[in-house]
Amino acid sequence: MMFISAISFVAILLFVIGLYGVMTSRVGIKMLISIEIMINSAILNVIGIGSYYYAHSGTISPYVFALFAIAIGVVESAVGLGLLIAVYHRFGKIDISLLKEIRW
Repeated sequence: MMFISAISFVAILLFVIGLYGVMTSRVGIKMLISIEIMINSAILNVIGIGSYYYAHSGTISPYVFALFAIAIGVVESAVGLGLLIAVYHRFGKIDISLLKEIRW
């Protein structure tokens, strides 16, 4: 049981660090990195708890879910980076407040 509490503590700590980064930053790259930290903390929590509970059953379901979450994180990063590149090409700087001024 100590293993689960240690993994959960680290995952919560990483999530809070990522949330702080999202809430305080106006720079797009910093926000993307903070969101990735939050996604990775959720994946860490799923793997930690899943490996404890599914160790004796022989199933791989938490690992499949973690791979799916990693794929979602990659897609999120690609879309976010594409938006930031479009903002940079249009305005010459990367600021999140400029996203509302882009007209496609």
